[in-house]
Amino acid sequence: MRVTNSMLINQFLYNMNNNLDKMQKHDYQLATGKKIFRPSDDPVGITRSLQARTDLSKLERYIQNVSDAKAWLTQSETSLMEMNEIIKRAYDLAVDGANSTKTLEDRQASAKELRELEEHLVQAANTTFGGRYIFGGYNTVKDPFELSEDGALLYNGIDIKSENAEDIEKLGEYIGESIQFEIGPNTNMQVSINGLELLGVGEGNVFDVINRLTNALETGDTDIIDESVGTLQKAQENILSHIADVGGKYNRLEMVEYRYKDDYINYTGVKSEVEDVDQAEATMQLKMAEMVYRSSLAVGARIIQPTLVDFLR
Repeated sequence: MRVTNSMLINQFLYNMNNNLDKMQKHDYQLATGKKIFRPSDDPVGITRSLQARTDLSKLERYIQNVSDAKAWLTQSETSLMEMNEIIKRAYDLAVDGANSTKTLEDRQASAKELRELEEHLVQAANTTFGGRYIFGGYNTVKDPFELSEDGALLYNGIDIKSENAEDIEKLGEYIGESIQFEIGPNTNMQVSINGLELLGVGEGNVFDVINRLTNALETGDTDIIDESVGTLQKAQENILSHIADVGGKYNRLEMVEYRYKDDYINYTGVKSEVEDVDQAEATMQLKMAEMVYRSSLAVGARIIQPTLVDFLR
């Protein structure tokens, strides 16, 4: 078989282009810091990379959810502590008012303070976080608690002391409403507390107890004052129980957050191992490819000799 000049040139151009492609590949790696230029470069590696990216995306969402849940619980704890202080102060005033040495004027002075505590209790029950009411169940855009013209406490427009069967049923449905955050695969955490769980429903609700205590102090009814002492103790125990529950959930979220941050570092390492290039090695490979390419150009100058046509042009 005779090797023609055309065959020699074509084979040279083919090999030279291959050398140029190799140099371009290493140049791309150094420029981008990535090993993989196309999926065919490392089919197995690209699969691991895509899986790591998917896991990282999920972790970012869960970490954000955990962070939001922690902030929600922090705000809830602050409001619960505020409510506890209100009930504690009402309890102190009730104990003080039950003292037989107190005059009617003394008790009426305490009643004035209690009136302010009533309004402050409603304000605390309408606490917001990020523009959302945290004790309103699914109702996060409108004040869940408000006072009617006759001084009754309403929850989403319903008197919490109502004896109407339809209202009682509706309030029961409201109690079951709560906001949940997805903190992991198929794992949700209830972070909100319904205001009705805190204040209660019916005659024994906290607002009604304080209101009756206030009226009793104004009139000097010691029987109701004595009765309020025990009721307020139970109300405070209920608030403290919720505070403990919030603390437990917050601690759990912190542990979950620590684990997710460790997982994020691990998945980032897997992704980096597959995608990121070793700068030193890539530089060395580029220099070798450049040397080979330059050598091929030098060889080509010897292979492709000028012809009579080149001179005629």
